[in-house]
Amino acid sequence: MRRSRWRKCKRTSETRFVRWSDSSVMSRTELPWLEPLEAELAAQIGSGQLAHALLVHGQRGTGKRRLAAWLAQELLGSDRPVWPAESAPETTLHANLHPAAPEPGKLLSVERIRELIDFMLLSTYGTGARLAAICPAESMTRSAANSLLKILEEPRPNSYILLVADDPAQLPATIISRCRLLRSPAVPRDAALAWLAQQEPEANWDNALRLAGGGPLAARQIHADGLDERARTMSGQLAGLERRASTPLEVVRSWKDLPMRFCCDFLFRCAFRRISDWTANENNAYKQRFSVLSADLQEAMIRDGFVHLDNVMDCRRIERFTPNAELAVTVLLKDWYGGFGTQR
Repeated sequence: MRRSRWRKCKRTSETRFVRWSDSSVMSRTELPWLEPLEAELAAQIGSGQLAHALLVHGQRGTGKRRLAAWLAQELLGSDRPVWPAESAPETTLHANLHPAAPEPGKLLSVERIRELIDFMLLSTYGTGARLAAICPAESMTRSAANSLLKILEEPRPNSYILLVADDPAQLPATIISRCRLLRSPAVPRDAALAWLAQQEPEANWDNALRLAGGGPLAARQIHADGLDERARTMSGQLAGLERRASTPLEVVRSWKDLPMRFCCDFLFRCAFRRISDWTANENNAYKQRFSVLSADLQEAMIRDGFVHLDNVMDCRRIERFTPNAELAVTVLLKDWYGGFGTQR
């Protein structure tokens, strides 16, 4: 058995953890933009000042799950990964770690959170901390979140709760207020492109990064799945919908192999760009066609565009839990049929 990288140091009224080695902190996530936060957290672990409840959040594709997995490894003093949070968030590789994740298409039930609480009340196996991890945290039902409050309000010594959320706004305020928020920082475009170029120098990362909303890890996955090339075809299909050259049902059938989240993100970006073109100060093809329309039609088009953005946001919130993704995307595509402003 490998020796823990942290040893307990007894003080008069507290226990802190100190590295066996005095070597500098290494970036376990291998993501340069996370190194400052990793160093800060490692120092807090070593001094015994880390909060017992942590909520990792941030833009999709910036490494928050990697950060959470690294933090779990540090807290448990392991020399090897203990939680494959990105690929299998309910898998644990350590006896003192209890991860909780929803089943596909379902919310995280109160029963699963009660199991997590029971685990946290047990004694630690060997030395080190006891850790519970919930990913994605916003998948908890209201009852599950209320049940979690008990352990958040009455933490046991040397125990930690780690939550990972894409959208912390979906969590109850009572949960958020009892956690320290750890934000995975947004990555500047130039830095993201430089990092991506190191991964695959021959690739053209501009379109993939734009489709990913600026998240380099998401851009890398989009490129690996060929979705950056697929998006060009999708743009043409939206134009066909506006001309009524095809129907929403025909388009959604050709999208059925695509992740629902990617479809939602794509539609949001296209609608946002269209509204921006209509209202831009500089001249462009969409602006020229828009400017010759009646004031009433212009108002209707912009109004319908913003309604569509709201509809896409609603669809994003339920994309993990909806039983019929094809139907949800079909409803969104209907907004494009004939163009915004022509539905009434």
